[in-house]
Amino acid sequence: MKFKLKSGTFLSAFCTELAMIIETGIPINDGLLMLIDDEDNQKAKLFLSSLYDEMKDGGSFSAATEKVGGFPKYAVDMFKIGEKTGRLDSVLRSLAVYYDRDAKIKESVKSAVVFPLVLFALLLCVMWILLTKVLPVFETVFEQLGISFNSTAGMLMRIGSFVEQFSIFILLIAAAIIIAIFVIYKVYTLREGAKALFSSIFKNSALMRSLLTARFSASMAMTLKSGLDIDESLSLALAFAPNKLAVEKISKCKQAVSEGLSFNDAILETKILSPVYCRMLALSFKTGSTDDIMELIAEKSEEEAAISIETLIGRIEPAMAFIMSLLIGLVLLSVMFPLLAVMGG
Repeated sequence: MKFKLKSGTFLSAFCTELAMIIETGIPINDGLLMLIDDEDNQKAKLFLSSLYDEMKDGGSFSAATEKVGGFPKYAVDMFKIGEKTGRLDSVLRSLAVYYDRDAKIKESVKSAVVFPLVLFALLLCVMWILLTKVLPVFETVFEQLGISFNSTAGMLMRIGSFVEQFSIFILLIAAAIIIAIFVIYKVYTLREGAKALFSSIFKNSALMRSLLTARFSASMAMTLKSGLDIDESLSLALAFAPNKLAVEKISKCKQAVSEGLSFNDAILETKILSPVYCRMLALSFKTGSTDDIMELIAEKSEEEAAISIETLIGRIEPAMAFIMSLLIGLVLLSVMFPLLAVMGG
């Protein structure tokens, strides 16, 4: 039975706990039994039990994870490399850091998308109520007083009447859009296509550059710390690439390195990292601390991405609040001016 435990938080915790077990000298089989006993989530417990069943007859950890499923392919490849080199604990530690960082980035991006959508939906609901429920009440009162709406209020009333008349169709269209978004999110090919479109539109934005840098440097730090060379690390970095733009840049970088260009020059030429980070990388080759510098770059890039997301939300929130205030004020003023005219008369 194949499992799909794609939560970055779970994978990070699992890799951390298993690395600790291996470092203390406990066999993986016994360690899995310990994890099963401590696990409260039934789905996760079943997943761990399946792993244990695959390994109890002497199978390797990487083969068990490949058969049971639940891990991305690049993680299984890393497990195989860790077993071959005898550094499975280091690989698990690196994967734990990567998954933890990746989960934080995804959560930040999700916040940047969900928050504006909630504000926009709230704005639509408020305008719907004002146009279809509030204005008709005032229209009835004004008719009894013999007052006619001004041009602005009349236009809003016509919009409200149209919205109310075709409310069923509008709701059906909104439901169709929501269902389409849900399908795109669930279907892998559609989701990747949407990501590619989003990346192509915003490829030059500070946020996309920071996300690409964070993902690339985190994957390189993980693979280099696991004992792989530059060429092997670049090959695995392709599997970690979050979108088509990242795949193109990493592929160009890998080709440049294979043609004899130094890794630092290839990075600078393909613009995967900024010139500042490239200078840090060049210095790391002289000191032999490339993996540590890559990890530092990943941390800095993650901070830059978080700042970019906070800045984006900081711009959207007041803009949406201003638009909502403006529209509500327009509705209220269009009602109040006729009343003030009557009171003044």
